[in-house]
Amino acid sequence: MSFKKTVTFTANVSDYTDGTVSARVQAENKILGDLVAFILSQNLGISVQEKVSIGDAKWSGEPFYCSTSGYTGDVNNNNSLCTDIYFLGKGIDKKCLGLSIDTHTLYCALSDTPTNDMRYGAANLGSYGRVPTAQLRKLQSSKETNRDKYLGNVKLYQFDQSANTLSISINYWKSQDTIVLITGLAALVIDRNSCMYTNNGSYGSLHFGLNDDFLISDASYSYSARNENVSSNYQLNYAMSFNPFFIKYESNYSIWERPNSPLYVPTSILCHKMSLCQQIDSTDIPLNISGGIEATALLPMVTAHGFPRIGNNELYIKKMYVPMTYPAITSPVKIGYTPGKLNAENVYSLNGKNYVCLNNGVIGLFVEVEDQGD
Repeated sequence: MSFKKTVTFTANVSDYTDGTVSARVQAENKILGDLVAFILSQNLGISVQEKVSIGDAKWSGEPFYCSTSGYTGDVNNNNSLCTDIYFLGKGIDKKCLGLSIDTHTLYCALSDTPTNDMRYGAANLGSYGRVPTAQLRKLQSSKETNRDKYLGNVKLYQFDQSANTLSISINYWKSQDTIVLITGLAALVIDRNSCMYTNNGSYGSLHFGLNDDFLISDASYSYSARNENVSSNYQLNYAMSFNPFFIKYESNYSIWERPNSPLYVPTSILCHKMSLCQQIDSTDIPLNISGGIEATALLPMVTAHGFPRIGNNELYIKKMYVPMTYPAITSPVKIGYTPGKLNAENVYSLNGKNYVCLNNGVIGLFVEVEDQGD
């Protein structure tokens, strides 16, 4: 049986000449277009809702070039290093999967489309920035590091900056309506109703539905936008997408939901982060820490996941729902744990079904997959 297959995309820098962007960026752009075509070929019911091409008005001006508005001091405003930018989904006013290559890095992120984002005014736009800009452009180093930590996006691949032949190989697993892509840096799961990406370094995940309208308001750009005091978000029936188990109020917010500065969170969309997979292969003094159990010392029995006790040679997996979907959408990604050790990209068999694991650790994310043959 063969569950894993590999697809490789290549392009030669020497096949292009410098123009609006360099030949190297054009080669990267070719690979990005091939990757998007591959994803669309899986018949997942999604399509390109918007494409901002090199040289387009949105690419050379707002929202992706921010010399005068939006993330002015934080975005690396060098458009000559940015490729086309794609938004895949089920509607231009719905949540989309954004893909871009900026400064030789392939980014994947939850975003609204530029067209939808720019329909709305935004308080303090110069400080907080537009959503697509903040998600799919390279940020200045300190902001980039923080966005990585809080999973504003994931880096799927970093390209060689000197080689003539550029190449990216992606391992993938499939079931009838789902595809799992793993590059080694991150995993991306797409099905007909939802999308999840997870960073293999932090084991955190961002999980969202593709059927919902992406509701946004002026107040969403405000640092004071919280459930209990923002009437416009409440009226939109959107509010903040906190995990109910970890919800905090006012100044007592938690590291689970967001960082400690408004510059890093342009809207509440980053609060879809799932905090279920902190690295717990080993933990230092998980109990008896001053002030209680630390976030990095999660144990399956004391979390909100409600796992039962199982034997050392057993694996327990249960279904999840895509956060904040209404009506609720069952996720293709399941959560499980073993008292032993889970390994990323391993396929585990349970009750006649097969599941690829997305991460290393005690607690894991699993997607049911099928034999793809030789």
